[in-house]
Amino acid sequence: MVAKLVAKDPHARCRVGSGPLAPLAEDLNHLSVQLSSSNPPEDEAFSIRALIEQSPNIMFTCDLEARVRYLNFTVPGQGLSEVLGTSLYQWIHPDYVEVARGVIHKVLTTGEPGGYEARPLIDVGAEWFAARVAPIKSQQQIIGFAVILTDITELKRAQLRLEQSNRELESFAYVASHDLQEPLRKIQTFGERLKTTAAAALSPEGRDYIERMQNAAGRMRRLIDDLLSFSRVSSNAQPFAQVDLSVIAREVLGDLETRIEQSGAQVSLGELPTLEADAMQMRQLIQNLVGNALKFRREGVTPLISLHGTVDAQTQRCELVVQDNGIGFEQKYADRIFNVFQRLHGRGQYEGTGIGLAICRKIVERHNGSIGARSTPGEGTSFNVMMPLKQPTRR
Repeated sequence: MVAKLVAKDPHARCRVGSGPLAPLAEDLNHLSVQLSSSNPPEDEAFSIRALIEQSPNIMFTCDLEARVRYLNFTVPGQGLSEVLGTSLYQWIHPDYVEVARGVIHKVLTTGEPGGYEARPLIDVGAEWFAARVAPIKSQQQIIGFAVILTDITELKRAQLRLEQSNRELESFAYVASHDLQEPLRKIQTFGERLKTTAAAALSPEGRDYIERMQNAAGRMRRLIDDLLSFSRVSSNAQPFAQVDLSVIAREVLGDLETRIEQSGAQVSLGELPTLEADAMQMRQLIQNLVGNALKFRREGVTPLISLHGTVDAQTQRCELVVQDNGIGFEQKYADRIFNVFQRLHGRGQYEGTGIGLAICRKIVERHNGSIGARSTPGEGTSFNVMMPLKQPTRR
């Protein structure tokens, strides 16, 4: 009874019998009624306690042994005194206990806030919570931690639906593109045979039709290959590892050596950081961006292309910049160019399928980064890629 009163449990009551402790039980019940009905002073009514008790978030504090010391939430079927002193981990779904334990251990060890996502063990009206964990200090010494739980059920449901939809779309794109390869191969093969064996018997108009058919088949093959590359960004992804972008960039420039020489381009390579990434996809990213700069060059102007990077030590993020002096584009199209099949120029002007930059964005987003472009017509374009140096732990 005393423990319940200390915990300010308004439902605490003693059973009053006829023994020698009956008067004490009556006094304790009277005290309980007073505590539950007393009005707090005005300054306390507007204090931080009011914010905590009225918050839609579940908040609680724990000591170093993860025992619950304070809670602003009524656990269904449990009195406050029955929750206080219990282990936090007994209220978390078993599938997420180790995740929570690892985050809490890190918070208590480093003193830095952390977070995790978990499902509750009991029905509290929410299926998923995002937990924010922060240390509690007394005279610079960590004596426990506080946890704030935010209901993210709807967000999590939408995320799971989106992930399922993306998997289905990627599977469809891969199967559809793969199944188109064989009939396309036959079109090209028989078209080539017709051109070789019957070209003399055909009229100039007939030979022109065959040439157009072969060109269209070639464009179709490039489109299918790019669609396959787009669908494989996630399905064929490799685990993250330490990647030196300088090494990757030099290899890419070596692969593009012929195109660079033919265009007369001058490419400068500055310092690039090392980060946690998929090496194959970083190679594809840089190759697409440099290839884009080589493609959209101005006639009669020596292409100038630069690659360099910077690191923000405070945020632990890096920026990769690929800049050129090419034809550029209107800034209002900066978002549109990263969409699939989006082209700002006619197919006859510049080769390509309009998927290359969409692949770049998908790669960057897989690495928890962002990509943007700044451009001026006739002056050039700068592509800016922001990515973390270390990828967050995947659960």
